[in-house]
Amino acid sequence: MEINDIKGLAIIPAKTDSKRLKKKNLRVIAGKTLVQHAIDYAKDSKLIQEIVVTSNSKDVEKIAKENNCIFYWRDEEYMGEREVADVYVNVFKTDFPKSGEWRIPQSISHVVGIQPDHPDRNTKVDDLLEYAVDNKYDDLVTVDSNGTRNGAVRITKKQFVESGMMSRRVGSYLDNCTNIHSEDDLKQAEINIESKK
Repeated sequence: MEINDIKGLAIIPAKTDSKRLKKKNLRVIAGKTLVQHAIDYAKDSKLIQEIVVTSNSKDVEKIAKENNCIFYWRDEEYMGEREVADVYVNVFKTDFPKSGEWRIPQSISHVVGIQPDHPDRNTKVDDLLEYAVDNKYDDLVTVDSNGTRNGAVRITKKQFVESGMMSRRVGSYLDNCTNIHSEDDLKQAEINIESKK
């Protein structure tokens, strides 16, 4: 696959039932909600064709629609501590009955999962997509400086998400961004964002 053939679908899972930090994804740092930071990160890409925001929140739905994103109302069974990969697969298995006529474009080559609770990412999504393609990875996850998967971005070939079978050949890429779980994490992420301006 050539770089010009990459066509990404961003999926932003933005639930609001976080147990550790209430309504975490609606918290504001550096003038924007965490959801808005994730949307802006996706919009900065030249390779992402569509952005889907999935949530159980009317507030998140409003933000998504203000940004011309596709909104998918997430069912209760995909809330709580459900594995986020299940959320991505569920988007593909859904007919979008509550979202009008939109369908997942056949041309999509990669699914880009962008979790909102990592607003100070250091790597552009297009660089990650190109890295995944150059290295022939079926699946690419970001990791922190300890090599621990941080969930900031996950890129998967479309066919593995569409079939419900997540891939076997997995690569990783360092993005030592903040994983927000507390008020202190919010403050640190805001400091990091402001320092990049």
